Amino acid sequence: MALFGSLDSLPLEELLQLLAQKEGALEIWNLKDIPPTVIYFKPGFIRSIDQNGKPLEALAAKATLQALLQAREGSFEFLPGAKPKHKVRLNWPVEKVLLSTVTLQDELERYRPLLPDPRAVFKVTPMAKKSLPQESFLRKALPYLQKGVSAETLAKALKMPLDLVRFYLFRLERKGLVERTGKIEGVRPGLLGLFLKGMGL
Repeated sequence: MALFGSLDSLPLEELLQLLAQKEGALEIWNLKDIPPTVIYFKPGFIRSIDQNGKPLEALAAKATLQALLQAREGSFEFLPGAKPKHKVRLNWPVEKVLLSTVTLQDELERYRPLLPDPRAVFKVTPMAKKSLPQESFLRKALPYLQKGVSAETLAKALKMPLDLVRFYLFRLERKGLVERTGKIEGVRPGLLGLFLKGMGL
């Protein structure tokens, strides 16, 4: 059966549960700040997530799902039986995806007041290299973090939602894998004291 509507009347988490055992493509468009996205299903699994006709790799696909869960807007249509034309497969169990994205969303909301300033500059610590295999975000962000980068710049470079990047940096900082340099991107060193003073810090 074809299924269509909008995310404000049928949120993505409900759609995922509804389509979990189906095969086909869920097309989502009319989204603010998110390109049209296609989620391909096979019974029990998300096969792949595509944007602009190309498959997203795991980290970008996870960030896109997170952004779509928050969107609560946009139009969708499910095309039964549709399969991706490429061979790239995520093969994520739908139930596991739902649980991890909803848990991440809850954590993000809980820690939001503690998240770093979007322009605070972070650098990787020597300890980080040992944790690279477990930390997919750190692996992807490493080239930028070695030079020093803000969440704002990193979000643009990795095409990820800013709040998600701030949350990942916050989590890595607590593990001792990244640290703040004390610099604020776009503020000259001489102005930093004035900036902090003006903020009452």
